[in-house]
Amino acid sequence: MKFNGIKTATNRISKPLLAAAIFHWLITFGTDRIFFEYNLFSFGSAKEATLSVYSWTVKFMFLLLLMVLYQMAGILVQKWQKNYIQVKESMKFAGIYFLLMMILLLAVYPGAWRMDEFGILRDAKTLMPTFWQGYLTSYFYIFSLMILPIPVGVVVIQCGVISVIVGYLCERVGSKLNLKHKLWLLLPFFAFPVLDSNVYPMRMSVYVFLELLLAALFLFAIWEKRTLTKSEKWVVIILTAIVTVWRTEAIYYSVWIPMIYLLIFWKKEEKREKIFMVAKVVVLTLLVMFPQTLGNKMVSGDQYEITSMVLPIAPLLCEAEVQGETSLMETIDKVLDTELMIEGYKSGKSGISVFWSEPLLIRGDYTSGEYKEFKSAYYKLIMKFPVVFLKERANTFFNSNGILMNTTELYDTDEVANYVEFRENYKGNHAISAQLRKTVLSILECRSLQDYNEKNLFHKVVWSILPQLIVLLIVLIISIVKRKWQIFMVLAGLLGKVPLIFLTAPSLLFMYYYGIYLTGNVVLVYGIYFLYGKYKGKQV
Repeated sequence: MKFNGIKTATNRISKPLLAAAIFHWLITFGTDRIFFEYNLFSFGSAKEATLSVYSWTVKFMFLLLLMVLYQMAGILVQKWQKNYIQVKESMKFAGIYFLLMMILLLAVYPGAWRMDEFGILRDAKTLMPTFWQGYLTSYFYIFSLMILPIPVGVVVIQCGVISVIVGYLCERVGSKLNLKHKLWLLLPFFAFPVLDSNVYPMRMSVYVFLELLLAALFLFAIWEKRTLTKSEKWVVIILTAIVTVWRTEAIYYSVWIPMIYLLIFWKKEEKREKIFMVAKVVVLTLLVMFPQTLGNKMVSGDQYEITSMVLPIAPLLCEAEVQGETSLMETIDKVLDTELMIEGYKSGKSGISVFWSEPLLIRGDYTSGEYKEFKSAYYKLIMKFPVVFLKERANTFFNSNGILMNTTELYDTDEVANYVEFRENYKGNHAISAQLRKTVLSILECRSLQDYNEKNLFHKVVWSILPQLIVLLIVLIISIVKRKWQIFMVLAGLLGKVPLIFLTAPSLLFMYYYGIYLTGNVVLVYGIYFLYGKYKGKQV
């Protein structure tokens, strides 16, 4: 039976598409030289041999990806023939959105490059992952650049992935709402923060759409009163592993997704199928998580975790100093220089600013035991001074509408080393119009056209997650009142990250809550369409 299953699966593989994928892969050995610097045949030393083996491993991973993509394209063509209207509608939405994103990208060419992504790009050049931003981000960069070997290639592929998801969502929702003018379904994806993030090559830009798709697969199944299809199950398995590992605060997804799968489809699937589904989710998630966990220990140590504490720990230490909590301060001082932190905070710096500006803030000789005591002392400070902690966290939450660095001056200044390297060391990076780029990005980010650092009156409204969060909370309450427990479980899972981010956000940045913003925006706009159609009793 097993051999027959393998034979059947093999027969389903399109050999012409397999050959096309291999041919495409072979071409990249030449096109890679436009961007990458790696050696495939350098075995002069153990280090060189290791790097060559690693480079071959990455190239073969890319080959597997191409094989999957080409086969998926073939399956899509088959579905086009069987479900012409559905696939055509989905591709129409995706095509229109992608075309408009490319027009936007031309205006802000080569995208909104800000800060951390310069380091990711630099490491990607030698096929090396950057664990601080998630190794999945690095491989997304690497594989995107193997397809289109100039920096803007990352943004183009990102927009492509996003557009496919948008097309699918619009088609599925459109088939249920039965709208007369269906292009209005694209409206929630044209909010300024969404457009700005689409051309910003950072992990959160793609991540939030993958997260939205994961939730949507469950919601569509609930809406249609069915279980997940075989292909949808594999998408859920893969997406769960990716979204769990790609963002630290999403670790609970590894439990949440199997749980809602079991609860929603408990009576609709056989016990054996449910066990296999949960096992696949857990195993794949652990496999994807292992490199990130290992990389964090090798490269970042405890510093990544410490960044989630430095904002509130600064005012807590100041209060501890006033209240004479010397014991807890001494425990913290074994890991973090409390004097430097307090001095920096009193001079007007935030905890994260002190973290990045003071190389000696984190002591280099603390033990694992002292680090555990450090965390325990931090939690005790929170319990002793909860008002100080909550005041700082509330201030961070309500002001989380910031954007990391000024991307409009990429072609203006030589004072930032990353900007100079980006302009001079990579091909295809010249702005089509530096002034147009400035203007468009400033408009999207609600900035003054004369001074980027000056936010206009609309910034705190347009770049606020509060309206979208309130919408999701209202829908959550309605689902409780109407006893729509399946919808409640999906939304509660999405909202579960809010308290985690509230407690650990290291800076006042919009991107931490972008997932809530996007989901809330979609629910708000589609909810209005649904209510209007219900009120009119006809198509809208």
